[in-house]
Amino acid sequence: QPLAPIATAVSLLRRPGLDQRQQAYTVDLVSRNVTSLVDMTYKLERLARLDDDVDNPSLQAVSITTVATEAARQLREMADARGVSLRISEEMPSMIVDVGRLELALVNLLSNAIKYCDPSKDERVVEVLAEGPANGTCDIIVRDNGIGIPANRVNDIFRRFTRVHDESAGLGTITGVGLGLAIVDDCVRAMNGGIRVESKEGAGSAFILRLPCEPGSEVLRDATN
Repeated sequence: QPLAPIATAVSLLRRPGLDQRQQAYTVDLVSRNVTSLVDMTYKLERLARLDDDVDNPSLQAVSITTVATEAARQLREMADARGVSLRISEEMPSMIVDVGRLELALVNLLSNAIKYCDPSKDERVVEVLAEGPANGTCDIIVRDNGIGIPANRVNDIFRRFTRVHDESAGLGTITGVGLGLAIVDDCVRAMNGGIRVESKEGAGSAFILRLPCEPGSEVLRDATN
């Protein structure tokens, strides 16, 4: 997807007589699509690794707060640039989980929440908290007060290469290739968990990851989706 705009921009730059404004626009077009291409390559690599390692989870006993704090640390600069406050609950339980997959899932969820913050709101917040353990499961929740997801597109968000916000929504400058939530879904399934989303346009979204407390047990899909 990003290659066609890059090729077009390069052909434009070869034309004589481009004024400074046209040059700046074309270089920006190349830059944005190169960023998308790098992001897509990175995420495809992570998907491939997830597929390869699905039968070899790396289980560790760890505090969910520790994992979420590390995910937030990686995105602190991005959050600061958009005026988003990242809040990590200190009261989340410890679990035996695949730490690498859980961290990757949280990084992608936090990144999406930051990208789709609502610039019209004075306070932009993304928080991670947990509920449980109860009935052998624990819910990890990533909640924001961003722009939300259109109701008619909620069922599409975990499909690979799907983006539910397009340029008509005034968000064309937000880079992405529609792989982040697919990675989250793959990570959660590999941990025998489930994920659901609650969202309202203009009010924000909450992604709920339900994970089994005991390694090897499985969360019923229809209980979480």
